[in-house]
Amino acid sequence: MTNVPALCTAALLLLLGIGMVLRRVGTTAEQRPVVLVVAWLCVALGVDLVLFGFFPGETVSGKALGFRVGGAAALFLVVWQGCFRVHKQALALDRPGELLRQSRAETVRLRAQLAAATVMRQPQRLTATRVHRHPVAGQPGRELGIITGDLKNVDFVDVWVNSENTDMQMSRFHERSVSGLIRYEGARRDASGRVVEDCVADELARQVTGRTPVMPGTAISTGPGKLATRNKVRRIVHIASVIGEPAHGYQQTRALARCVTNALREAERPGLPDAGSLCEPPASVVFPLLGAGEAGADPVETARTLLTAAYEYLSSDRPMPLRSVYVLAYTDAELAACHGALALLADGSRTER
Repeated sequence: MTNVPALCTAALLLLLGIGMVLRRVGTTAEQRPVVLVVAWLCVALGVDLVLFGFFPGETVSGKALGFRVGGAAALFLVVWQGCFRVHKQALALDRPGELLRQSRAETVRLRAQLAAATVMRQPQRLTATRVHRHPVAGQPGRELGIITGDLKNVDFVDVWVNSENTDMQMSRFHERSVSGLIRYEGARRDASGRVVEDCVADELARQVTGRTPVMPGTAISTGPGKLATRNKVRRIVHIASVIGEPAHGYQQTRALARCVTNALREAERPGLPDAGSLCEPPASVVFPLLGAGEAGADPVETARTLLTAAYEYLSSDRPMPLRSVYVLAYTDAELAACHGALALLADGSRTER
C-alpha cells in the first residue's frame, strides 16, 4: 500500500534540495561546499522516501564508507554519495570560470578604490626611479616589472615603446606625453637646448609616408636618435594604440592586447638597424600605460590588459631574447593599478600550479 505521507515529505525534500542546488550561484565560495552537502542530503532523503513510499515492503542492502548497511540507510547513502561525487566533479570543471569571475570582481574593486582616492586628491607624481620586479612562473630568468618616475631617467632598458596615434604623428616637444618626451630627448640639440635635428620624428615620418593612417596595433621601429647616448636606448617601437577623432581628441584602441603583442614582436625582430646592431638582440622593453595618458583610458583596466598580454608573451616555451618587460608608472595611482594587475596574475599562476 502506498505511503502517502512519505511521498509528500519526499516531494518537499526534493524541491528543497534541487532549489538549493540551482541557487548555489548566489552563494560565496566559502558557503558553497556546505550548501552542496545539505542540498544533496535532502535529495537523497527524498529519493529514499519515494522508493519506500511506493514499495514499503522492499529491502536494500549495500556497503558504504567501509560498513555494510541495509534498508533505507543503504539506499540513502548510495544516492547521496553518487550525487555528491558527480556535483564535485562539475564544480571542479567550473573552477576556471569561477577564477575569471573573481579576477573581474577584483579588477572592479581596485578600480573603485582608485576612483575614490582620486576624488579625494589628485594622483601624486612619482619622482624617484625605482624598479619592482616580478618573475614569470615557469620561465626562469624572465620577469615583469614596474618602473616608477620619469622615463628620461631610465638608462637600463634596450627598447622604449612609444604610444602613438594611428597617423603616427609624434607629440610636440613640450606636450606632457611619452611621445613628446621621446621626440625631444631623441633630438639633436644645441647648447641652448634648441632642437636642430628632429631625429626620431623625422625617421618615423619617412617610414610612414603614403601609408597613414595605419591600422590600430601597427608597430614600427625607428632608431633612438640621441637617446642612444643619453639613455643607452637601442630602438624605439612606435605602436598605434590611440585613435584620433576630430573635435573629440584621442581614445584608446580596443585592440590593446594586440598592441602589446605586436610591440614585443617588433622589439625582438632581428635584422632591424638600431644602436646595438653589433651586439646581442634587445633583452628588455619598457611600456607606458598605452592610452591612459592624454587619451584618458582607465589605468586599472589598461594595466591589467597590458601586463596580462606581456605575461602571456613571456610565458611562451619558445626561446626568445627578451628577458624583462617593464611598465612605466608615472604616478602613485598608476603604480597601484600595476601592482593590482600583477597580484591578479600571481594568484592565477599559483592556481594553475
